[in-house]
Amino acid sequence: MPNKDNCATILITDDNRDAVDVISTFLVTSGYATIPTYSAREALDALDRDSSIGFVISDVRMPELDGFDFLRVVKHRFPHLKVILVTGHEITDDDVVPTGATILKKPVEFDQLLHLLPKRA
Repeated sequence: MPNKDNCATILITDDNRDAVDVISTFLVTSGYATIPTYSAREALDALDRDSSIGFVISDVRMPELDGFDFLRVVKHRFPHLKVILVTGHEITDDDVVPTGATILKKPVEFDQLLHLLPKRA
């Protein structure tokens, strides 16, 4: 559901339900509309269904499709979307990080997250 200020809806995805729910609750209380999802596949299905989504927050370490590959798919299919990746793990030399990826460490500092999100009108 779009929020009253016409700010784009924020899709949140992570296989850790608690992480999604905490970020979603914080953003809703900050005036944003959110769509919580619990897998990359569920997130991609939501992106196909809901054109109000303008921003994505995704975990990096997810089963089936990690956040880096998820970012690549999103940028290919929805090039206008902004994506923030979050992780509680170290990024290693084995990770192939997409150019220009924005990555926040868990636990997410909410002031830092708000700074990266579109301003509400």
